[in-house]
Amino acid sequence: MTCATAAVCCAILPRLTVALLAPALIIALFGRCSVSAAGADAPPWSDAAYGELHAPALDADGFAEPDAAERHQRMDVGTVQTSAQTGLSPPVTFVLPGSARAALVTLTGPAGAHLALSRWQSGGGPLLVVPGWVSGPHAPLLCTQGCTFRQSARPAQQVSLAPNAPLPVQLGGTNEVIVHAFAWDGAAAPKPVAAQVSVTVDVLHAQPLASGRLAVNVCLTGAAGLTAALARRHARLAEAIATVREIFAAVAIDIAVNYLDVPGPQFVVHDTNDAEISALFLSALGAPAGVNVFLVQELTYSDDGHALPMIGLSGGVPGPFGAAGTAQAGVVVALRLDAGQPDRLGVAIAHEIGHFLGLYHSSDPAAPDGTQLHDQLPDTGENDAANLMYWSPQPHSTKITAQQAAILRQSPWVQAN
Repeated sequence: MTCATAAVCCAILPRLTVALLAPALIIALFGRCSVSAAGADAPPWSDAAYGELHAPALDADGFAEPDAAERHQRMDVGTVQTSAQTGLSPPVTFVLPGSARAALVTLTGPAGAHLALSRWQSGGGPLLVVPGWVSGPHAPLLCTQGCTFRQSARPAQQVSLAPNAPLPVQLGGTNEVIVHAFAWDGAAAPKPVAAQVSVTVDVLHAQPLASGRLAVNVCLTGAAGLTAALARRHARLAEAIATVREIFAAVAIDIAVNYLDVPGPQFVVHDTNDAEISALFLSALGAPAGVNVFLVQELTYSDDGHALPMIGLSGGVPGPFGAAGTAQAGVVVALRLDAGQPDRLGVAIAHEIGHFLGLYHSSDPAAPDGTQLHDQLPDTGENDAANLMYWSPQPHSTKITAQQAAILRQSPWVQAN
């Protein structure tokens, strides 16, 4: 049995036999309640840990360093056509200024087409994504070998982020990417797809913020009788939001919450193509700027006709930045609470937001052969159940490390106070 989505937190309830699930693909999401002490005082992207990662530079065309008001810039690269024979696009180039400290490449295509980068050559090296990774471990959904910075394939919309680990990279200059579009049913090998795919690049010109503010839209489908009018007086939801605020406050991120009613479904199935998940995310078209958190009654994973209960799922690692109402624009968390299980709604929301801003699991479950996948951050201890992004967090799993905090505060979703 495999999960349809790599490393995007398919939170399966703990009564399931996790050993049967592929590592980095099924991710049981449970628990944490208090606060990490790790984040607010730690320097963002410390030089000792990151070496040349943020070495200042100007490119040959003389791009000037932007001021604080120009921390983020969007570039519309255009639309490319992938081949029906190979699923690959022609090379696409774009030039980033020497001030570029991070970049998000977003691919948007048709429903049913899984998207990822087959190749990404940065302006000053190294090769960030190596062609052929789709035949490696955890492929075709997760690139762990051949990707300097890990990426996850997603249906219809996908984002690759560099850097998302403490490795040196020079983004300034001419970058080249090749888009890969494929169909995949979760069992057979991926099949190439001819698709028109738009490419946009979001560039960040500054180091991660020392502190910031994150807008969150809690999108209410009517599950559990919750509406925007009732949300602030609902005890369970109020406690959950307080937990989210506490977790992120520990790394100097303030959470601003807005409640919205959306016409999305209350019962949602996660499968290979995520048609129901995308329909849910599309229901928030026109929402104000912010990370959309959809609360549904039940979220289930469909596998060989069996419906397995889940806690939460993110539209990507990271998710797409900017407009709401697109195929992967949000996270979904189930309100279902089984008898005998502690209520960890707030922890689930915080965990999924962590994915959406760019964090992978600190550790995934071990495979039957004993192999195990961990993130690329040196300061997240292996199998540390206290970490917020541990694959199966416990009530005490609230820790966000300094390097995780830097990735969170690097996100364009986090705005300066």
